[in-house]
Amino acid sequence: MTLTKTLMAVLCALLFLSSALHARGQTGSQADTNPAVLKVEPPSWWANHTINPVRLLVRGRNLGGARVNATRPETQPTAVVVNSAGTYLFVSVRVSPSAMPGEYPLTLETKSGKTLIPFRLDATLDPTINFQGITSDDVIYLIMPDRFSNGDASNDAPAGSPLEANERRNPRSYHGGDLRGIINHLPYLKELGVTALWLTPWYDNWNGVHTCDKPWCPSTSYHGYGATDYYGVEDHFGDMQTLRELVQKAHALGLKVIQDQVANHIGVHHEWAMDSPLEDWFHGTLKSHPQNPFRGDTLLSTHASEIERRPTLDGWFADDLPDMNQEEPEVSRYEIQNALWWVGMTGVDGIREDTIQYMPRPFIHDLLSALHRQYPKMWMVGEVFDRDPVHTSFFIGGREGWDGVDTRLDSVFDFPLWQTSLDVFRGLKPVRALRDSLKYDALYPDPNKLTTMLSNHDVRRTVSLEKMTLEGAMLHTAFLLSVRGTPQLYYGDEIALEGMDDPDNRRDFPGGFPGDARDAFQKSGRDAREQRMYEWTRDWLRLRREHGALRGGRLIDLAYDDDAYVYARRSETEILVIAVNRAATQKRISFDARMIDGSDGMRLFTLLGERESVPVLKGKVTLVLPPKTVVAYELTGSIVK
Repeated sequence: MTLTKTLMAVLCALLFLSSALHARGQTGSQADTNPAVLKVEPPSWWANHTINPVRLLVRGRNLGGARVNATRPETQPTAVVVNSAGTYLFVSVRVSPSAMPGEYPLTLETKSGKTLIPFRLDATLDPTINFQGITSDDVIYLIMPDRFSNGDASNDAPAGSPLEANERRNPRSYHGGDLRGIINHLPYLKELGVTALWLTPWYDNWNGVHTCDKPWCPSTSYHGYGATDYYGVEDHFGDMQTLRELVQKAHALGLKVIQDQVANHIGVHHEWAMDSPLEDWFHGTLKSHPQNPFRGDTLLSTHASEIERRPTLDGWFADDLPDMNQEEPEVSRYEIQNALWWVGMTGVDGIREDTIQYMPRPFIHDLLSALHRQYPKMWMVGEVFDRDPVHTSFFIGGREGWDGVDTRLDSVFDFPLWQTSLDVFRGLKPVRALRDSLKYDALYPDPNKLTTMLSNHDVRRTVSLEKMTLEGAMLHTAFLLSVRGTPQLYYGDEIALEGMDDPDNRRDFPGGFPGDARDAFQKSGRDAREQRMYEWTRDWLRLRREHGALRGGRLIDLAYDDDAYVYARRSETEILVIAVNRAATQKRISFDARMIDGSDGMRLFTLLGERESVPVLKGKVTLVLPPKTVVAYELTGSIVK
């Protein structure tokens, strides 16, 4: 530690001690009027940041009429605003470009006393290792930390957490999974072949138990979507040091990390719910607030009136999830800074934004603009849970909508193609429906930027859907790993993990927890069905990794009918043909070789399983496809003998 850092640390301690001693020496009425600082958000920032000044939100007591001054010349506080209750203070802090990392406390003074606002400047993380973004070269693996692996039993029941909140037998309680458990299984994920880990929110959530007369009670916030501290790490999962270790060790293995951020709402147990920083911080109050009717069509339609549209933007997602008002400039600034702070502190490579369509589109634009300005490679995928491609395409960035706003959003989940694939591979639609769904790619500025999800934590597990078989799930997997976009798996998809509706679709990964009867992270712990799915998934991931045409090549329709769909993935250096046969019998299907620049004397060679070849004869390719499978071929210039 440098001498300057040591002196500043001593100064901070002395100022805190002086404030405490002063309050202790007052009479009760005098002490009650002294200003007090309870929390500062963000607690730190960086010099030479694209956001300068940074806007601090200070929570405390008796802040009315406060003046804020710097203790060091490298920071300059301005624009102080205090809410009517004197419990929150906003102050902008301009940071000198020459400022070095260290402590830069501010002093807060009222007529009744003086106290300290702690604040520091951090060293920036290496941009050649961190903040790398996500592309179609990646494969995302979604993890719910609480349900993946328990690597640290010491955080299973944090202080103040009742016993019933930490009970594996209750599917809505905390089960003990944590960041250490993910760190321990990074080699498993690397071997599987994924390249990016999306973790559901690691914000600090309430440790208590929700009670109500609804079927979902008693329940906890194990899922992470009810933040009580936008700047804290959930104590069931670990701490900031462990989180940074996870990102660092993932990066060392070539794995990226995606944070699940939730700007749309907080949890009802957040301090703001009872004492909000501003009167319009939320849409409504705990006692009186609009309900979200989830009318996404009103957001898409240029003909909808504002009266019809506003409830979907302003309504609360649930009664225990207060809806943030991003049209209030202080809220917008707070949330944009929060997103940037997490990226800068941890080095994550991407963000998944929860319920993004329920926030104002100008705010989405401002959020993405700020992220891209500071971190040019930064990537965000938005949850636009809608099966209509016209609707999902309205939110992706790259062009203006009817409202004149380009959201600049890098990606959205391809819910339309996901639903079609599920319907096809459980026999509810003809296979040609896959081609029919893909024709809507014309709606997107770049369909290769879509995130093609295989499953997620809000829907039934693929193998547990009505009429879905293991073979159907395997076809679903191969198809979505071989079409355009960035694939996203859900933990356990690779072993055909079962699960019906929430929370059954969030089962613990077998072997991730003490006392588990078997360890499915190991081959020896999987049954034949699980191993079959694992090997199938791993092999298709390897195929995708080895062939750039599968990751970014043009998609070309070759043939399609009720039972089969054959398409090419073409790059500048290779042409691959993917043939899907859903039928229970062998399928013969032909297409014109000119569609892939094929000619007599060329061959298609299989890429998985036994090496077989198909010749181009008389300008045609005729494939004989085994039942219930997907076959990958590569076109070569070999001469037929």
